[in-house]
Amino acid sequence: MQTLPELYMLNSCPFCWKVRGMLDILNIEHKKIPVNPMKAKKTLPSAPEWTKSPVWRETDGEIIVDSTPIMQFIDQKYNDGALWNTTDEARRDHWLEWLDSKMSKATIPILYGSLFSALRTTRRVAKMEKFGFFSRQIYAWAGFPIMWGFIARKRVKKDGRKPKQLWHDLLDEFIGAFNDGQFFGGESPDMIDLVAFGYVSSIEPYPQFSQVTDHKAGMTWFKAMKEASKA
Repeated sequence: MQTLPELYMLNSCPFCWKVRGMLDILNIEHKKIPVNPMKAKKTLPSAPEWTKSPVWRETDGEIIVDSTPIMQFIDQKYNDGALWNTTDEARRDHWLEWLDSKMSKATIPILYGSLFSALRTTRRVAKMEKFGFFSRQIYAWAGFPIMWGFIARKRVKKDGRKPKQLWHDLLDEFIGAFNDGQFFGGESPDMIDLVAFGYVSSIEPYPQFSQVTDHKAGMTWFKAMKEASKA
């Protein structure tokens, strides 16, 4: 019998990090279920209709898919919607779309933007995730030319900025949207803070995160978010 809600996730998935940040902030006890993307149809309770992570399953069997709907569901069920509710819905909705269309896409260039970076990242991912031996080898050595050659290079070329400059510009724009508070949400984090925190957290396990750590204002906010998640 399932006694805890379950988060089906990948450690390397930025959308999973969004949900993980909320679970930490709200201190919700749950079970993490690792997913091998090459075996998603056999692992995910939402398959075959939905084969992406994250997936959330409640103790009563209810299944919610896609990161933002999962966050909204968890916030409403366990927190009376306090993180999502706001007096300025237009501001919230604008920045949610901005984060999902810009910051989320910036994770690929910084992790896979060069051949060497892509190789380091895929090898790191293969060690982080609970893949079997052969799946690890396939992902580590076959994944990096795909991520670099077919995805990251196109995004870097289209944007025109080096990944470090891209991230610094994004953090400038995000921090600049704060209304005189420590967080986007003011004196305490809100849903937008958590979404951004998830995307930044998803690159922290990798050496390329050093390209972000010298953004002073961004790291001040990021460290404050970490402290809030421990409270």
